[in-house]
Parts: sequence; C-alpha cells; structure tokens
Amino acid sequence: MASTAYAFIGIGAMGRPMAARMLGGGLPLTVNTRSRAKADDLIASGAAWAATPLAAADQAEVVLTCVTDNAATEQVLFGADGVASSKRVKCVIDFSTSGPPTAAEIGRRLSDKGIAFVDAPVTGGTPRAANGTLTIIAAGDAGAIDMARPAFAVLGSNVFVAGPKPGQAQMVKLVNNMLNYLAMAATAEAMVVGVKAGLDPQLMLDVLNTGTGKNSATEVKFPKAVLTRSFNYGATNHTVDKDLLLFLEEAERMKLPSPIARNLSDLWHGWAKDHPSDDITTITKMYEHWAGVEVRGKVK
Repeated sequence: MASTAYAFIGIGAMGRPMAARMLGGGLPLTVNTRSRAKADDLIASGAAWAATPLAAADQAEVVLTCVTDNAATEQVLFGADGVASSKRVKCVIDFSTSGPPTAAEIGRRLSDKGIAFVDAPVTGGTPRAANGTLTIIAAGDAGAIDMARPAFAVLGSNVFVAGPKPGQAQMVKLVNNMLNYLAMAATAEAMVVGVKAGLDPQLMLDVLNTGTGKNSATEVKFPKAVLTRSFNYGATNHTVDKDLLLFLEEAERMKLPSPIARNLSDLWHGWAKDHPSDDITTITKMYEHWAGVEVRGKVK
C-alpha cells in the first residue's frame, strides 16, 4: 500500500520546524510558501517544491497549513490556485489560530468540496515544534481525525480531541493563549519592578520557578529570550494582538465580561501597533522604558 503523501503550506516560525519534523519522520512532503528561499533548507532535506497551494495539494492526499492570519488562510485554501480546487486532496489540517467561527466556516466550505477538515491549533512554541513535542488540539469528525493522526504522531507528544466540530479546538487554543500572554505581560511587569528595586533577575527567576509564581514566561521565555537580550522566542506581537481580539470576540458573543483580557488586549494592542513583527518577549521593553532599567542576565 502506497504511503500517504503530504503537503505543508506556510514555512514560517512554526511551520518550518514542523515541516522539518515531518521530513525527519519519513513522511513524503511537498512544501509551498510565499518565498521559495524560505523553503530551501527543506528542499535540500528532501521536500518537493510547489509554486502554488493548488500545485502542492495536487501532490498530496493530506494538506497541512500554518499561515499568518485568516486572510492568508482564505487565500491559501479558497483563492485563485487554492487548495480547495484540488481533485486529489482528501483532508486539510489547519494549525493556525483562526477563531471558532472561521474554523467552522472553513469546515463547511471544504466539506462542500468533498474535503475533510481538521481544526488543529498547536501550543508549545518553536522549541517543541522542532523536537516533535507540541501539544495539538484537534476538532473534526472521526474520519478526518484518523487521516490526521500519522502527522500528529510525528509532530506532537500530546494530542487532545476537543470535539467533532471544527471551531471547538480553536476555543481551547484561545483560552490557552489568553493565559499564556497574561503570564508573559505580568512576568515582564513584575520582573521590571524587581530589577528597579535592585534585585538580580536570575535570582528572581530561581525563586519564582521553585515557588508559586512559576509560569511559562519564568520557565522558558525569560531565560531563553529576555535575560539573553535575544528576544527570539518565536511568536510576534501581531499574533498576540490578533489572538487576544479573537478571545474577546468569543467572550462578547457569550455576553461574558472579561476585564482582565480587555486590559491585556488594550495594553498589547498599543505595543503591537508600533512593533507588529517584533517578538512577543519584547513587551518587556515597554516596561523597561517606563522604569529606565533592563532585565539582563549576567555575562558568563
């Protein structure tokens, strides 16, 4: 029996290590992204290149997408030379954070074309994308989930099925992201106050990570990207701004007050307006500017 052929569309901060993992796992892979140069290393590792999303889909039964935002997803799937026009593809798996209504609509439109759809946002960041230990949240009918499982097995160490309807996984992801971004902003605020008071940043992290203040920012983002001043965790402020607005849309749809998320969104929206492409960890610089200090590790 022939192996399932896969196509991966969107070779960005998350898509690149995910596609590399699939190649490393021996899955036949065609790639497409807006700039071929971004895929050169994958092509050198054995991936085939396709000039358009449709050309990629025509080489695959299962297409995986991980693009910047909903406009990009719309273009990749339903635009001219989009995946939905393919006569070969059987299933689309979208790893983007698009929001529940958009995922549900994508599922309906692909179903009309006879294509199964799995809403499958991921969490864990680029380090876990590179080593295949992502957490994958999936929603879709059982047959679609079954088609997705071989790829999931290579990409993630935790796979949770949120339900049979596309959009359900998106809601889980938005809850996760709201808490993730809250931890990042709150940790930045707290750490800057501590540094302003004369405390050593590494000492503070050591205490927090063995105490009740521990979170993903204290454990990973600050040691990796802030104390080193590399600010290279992997997600952008544009993405944070988008995701928080999507969370608020869902809260408003349910007529629920969400004052913490609203204040967080307003805070990050202002930062993202002037720094859209900068890393999520650069929110620390905003607090540093206000305080006149830097949260910097000691040179070893």
